[in-house]
Parts: sequence; C-alpha cells; structure tokens
Amino acid sequence: IITGGDGFIGSKIVRKTGGKSFDIKSGFDILNKKQLGDSISNSVGVFHCAAKISVSESFEKLNEYYNVNVLGTKNILEVIGKNKNKIVFSSSAAVYGDHSTVIDENMELKPMSPYAENKKEAEGLIIESGLPSTILRYFNVYGPGQSKEYAGVITTFIEKALNGDDLFIYGDGKQVRDFIFVDDVVEANILAMEYKADKSDIFNIGSGKGTTIVELAQLIIELIGSTSSIKYLPSRQGEIYYSIADVSKAKNVLGFETKTSLHDGLKKTIEFYRDR
Repeated sequence: IITGGDGFIGSKIVRKTGGKSFDIKSGFDILNKKQLGDSISNSVGVFHCAAKISVSESFEKLNEYYNVNVLGTKNILEVIGKNKNKIVFSSSAAVYGDHSTVIDENMELKPMSPYAENKKEAEGLIIESGLPSTILRYFNVYGPGQSKEYAGVITTFIEKALNGDDLFIYGDGKQVRDFIFVDDVVEANILAMEYKADKSDIFNIGSGKGTTIVELAQLIIELIGSTSSIKYLPSRQGEIYYSIADVSKAKNVLGFETKTSLHDGLKKTIEFYRDR
C-alpha cells in the first residue's frame, strides 16, 4: 500500500512496485480507520507518503496539517499494529532545522515550521510504536511531475526560465541545499522496504552535495539558454539556510547511492516541462 500514491513521490513508488495507491483522489483518506484497516490488512507493507507538505502554508493551516501529518500517521500505526506490517515513512530534513555543518541522523532536531514539527512528532509516534519501520528524511527532492501546488524551487525556476521570466530568490541566494532526483528517492524507498529491521531506523536521503540557490538558478538559465534575470525578495518565514545530508549511513546500511547528478536530473526535468 502506498498512502499518497497519487503524489509526486508516491505515484512513482506505485509504478515501480505495482502496489496499491491509497489516496484522496481515489476516495481513500488516512483519517478513515476503517478504510485503512480494509486496505492494509491485505498488504505486506506500507509506504507512508501521504502528507500536507507546504512549509509556508503550514503556518496558516495548523489544524489541517496536524490532522493529516500527525493524526493520519497515528491511525496508520494503529492499524499496522494489528497486522505487524513493515512501514517506510517519508519524513523530511526539515526536522533538523538550521545547522552549519553536514547533517547526520544523530544531530539535534530543531524544527522551524509547523510542517517540520509535524514530521518530528510523526517520527516519534513511529519509534514509540515499536513496529518494524524505516524513517527516510528526504532532503530537497525534485524531478518531472512535481505538484504545481507545492512546487519546489527547481520546478518554479524551470517554468519561469522556459518563459524567459525573472527568477525570484528569497533572501540572498546563498542558502545551501542538497538536491536529490526523485528516481533516486524511489530507489531509497524500495531498499528501505527490503531492509530487515526489528525496530525503527532513520536514514538521510540526499546527494551529500551542496548547491546554493543562486548557483541553481544560474545553472537552470544556462541549461535552458534562457534570457531570464535573477531578482531577490525578502527571506521567507521558516526557511532553512544550510542543509546538506551526510548519507554514509544510508550507503553503508541500505546500500543506497544516488545515480543522477544535479546536472543530469535538471536536464531530464527541463525536457519534461519543455515537452508539455
């Protein structure tokens, strides 16, 4: 079962695994325990991808984000507890907050938004459940088909650059991010489901390489051959300044390695949006 199986990452896990999507568009809701019970009882594992994911929106819709991201996870765990299914949980590097060094899984969690706080609390529920589970903390995921509603910076930059529009950067553009292509994230999920664990374990899923936002904007303009200019706006609430993953644990334990460079991933993503 893939909760949020119609989403950016979930839909690709559905295609890769042949699993069943449990999503709102199909009439399934993680806040409905009966629906969860009926679906999960016939599954061997659950990829839990369903979530509200906009950092900025989470400040405005506190209850909605808490209900889906925390209570929805709690419902899934209650149902899984009866069946002892394996769960792979899509968490986020947002739980770490700001750190000035490369981030490993043992670093202090300092969430800077309600969304990040939700993910931290959901992780806590999973760990407390004692169920066999793998928590994946994604860094900045990108790729073809990312939701327009919650479009990442790469999707936004590409669409604007293709039209020759200005690329707007919040803050000074020196914010550092660790970008990872969506196909690599899907592979990490498969490895995590195959990983035999008696309890919870946590892994960073990123490239391990840092790129500033202004470097990203310049690379996208170059790859497209766009006439776009870069403009700057004030920083946004809850935005992290420095975020790079230490991925050694995922590599050593899961056998996970990124296969797509930022350059190649951007080219694939640009081709997708150019052909639409």
